[in-house]
Amino acid sequence: MILAEDVLVIGYGNPLRGDDGAGWKAAELLAEDPRLAGAVVLARHQLTPELADDVSRASLVVLVDASQEPGEPGTVSSYPLSLDPASGPVFSHHVDPARLLQLAIDLFGQAPPAVQVSIRVADVGPGTELSPTVDAAMPTLVGTVIDVINEHCHADA
Repeated sequence: MILAEDVLVIGYGNPLRGDDGAGWKAAELLAEDPRLAGAVVLARHQLTPELADDVSRASLVVLVDASQEPGEPGTVSSYPLSLDPASGPVFSHHVDPARLLQLAIDLFGQAPPAVQVSIRVADVGPGTELSPTVDAAMPTLVGTVIDVINEHCHADA
């Protein structure tokens, strides 16, 4: 079991648009996973400025979403996020990951390390089911998130 205290996982996407709901589904699976005891796991339709407070209080943030980048559907990737101080003010209820981190600093004085974990989609048409390809890759997506958190927790030990 990972001691994941102060870790924030946000799975986001639209669960009514097929594979775009993969982040949401991953959040549901991760919230039930005993290996993440102590972590806060949220499922959201999108990243919003209100999340900056939660982000500022975390020791690590892992953002999980669906990606429409070119590539093989079901492929999982992860990369560290960086701040974007030049991104300007927020004029919307939606923010991108880099702007969310910058908001945490601007509003609350700090932001933790953050990692984006994404899965490439096959179908984002209307519907509540994941495509068979993305559904079959959900264990890999969940495993990647757990590996990221485990690596962070062991680096802090």
